[in-house]
Amino acid sequence: MSKTPPTEIPKRYRQPDNEFNGRIIRDNKEIVSYNPQSHVRIWYNNQTEGYPLHSHEAFEVFICIQNNYRITVNAENYVLKEGDILIIPPNTLHEYINDAYGVRFIYLIEANEFYASKDYKSIEPLFFNAFLCNKETCPDIYERVYGLFMDMNTAYFENLCFWETLIYSKMYQVFSEIAKHTENAVIHDSSDHSASINRIRSLMNYVDINYPEDITTEQAAEFTGFSRYHFLRLFKIHTGYTFHDYLTLKRITAAGNLLGEDTSVTDMAFRTGFNSLPSFCRVFKKYTGYSPSEYKRLRLLSPAEPVHFD
Repeated sequence: MSKTPPTEIPKRYRQPDNEFNGRIIRDNKEIVSYNPQSHVRIWYNNQTEGYPLHSHEAFEVFICIQNNYRITVNAENYVLKEGDILIIPPNTLHEYINDAYGVRFIYLIEANEFYASKDYKSIEPLFFNAFLCNKETCPDIYERVYGLFMDMNTAYFENLCFWETLIYSKMYQVFSEIAKHTENAVIHDSSDHSASINRIRSLMNYVDINYPEDITTEQAAEFTGFSRYHFLRLFKIHTGYTFHDYLTLKRITAAGNLLGEDTSVTDMAFRTGFNSLPSFCRVFKKYTGYSPSEYKRLRLLSPAEPVHFD
């Protein structure tokens, strides 16, 4: 694809505050500059260059409007086409790899609001890594989800009354649509889908608290009251993972968050349910693309001159 010089940002998509000077990274940590007195920032982005490896304590949503775009999340590559939506969870290392002109919207939405919600816990496993929503992956909800993000643009760039509240409301609706997407899969596989969903969610709540413990697949099936075969099938449909992978990713996610603290890798391994340091290191690199020590270094590098992007 040939390069095309970026055009001026359309007037209707210019930032509503005059204090914004672009995105700033110190080492691999983004210093998020939200719109003043809010927990949200939305960009109209048409730069040719990419954006280096970074993480932050916010959901990042990326929507391609014109031309493709490549993003790497936890060492997994995504080639986004026009209209694709990629939701990147907080505290996840990712980078934009781009050298050609295009147009996209980028959203940063502070995440603590969602962590207090029990409903969010029901879809949390879908955000162990990036969640791709397009007409192929989510045909049942894609149009509604895309429309909700466009509604967020309107609220933000037109500075509507209670615009931040409107955006959080729309994001909750996005999560609700994603929950429906997983329920639709269960409905197609179970005659008693309501009871099936409730039992699986009850188990997920249990794992959320007890993931450092030794929980076998047999114990998990017994917890739900399903046979092992039926449990494995329903759990995979509802979460997208086998139970073993789900429990492992839960531990890896918890460890990744703890590695952002100044604590030893060994301590993190045992605190999150791994019974040996070598197995922890092997599994962590398999799922994230980084060794625990590499990930810790990327999250804890000492302050330096910032990398600055408009």
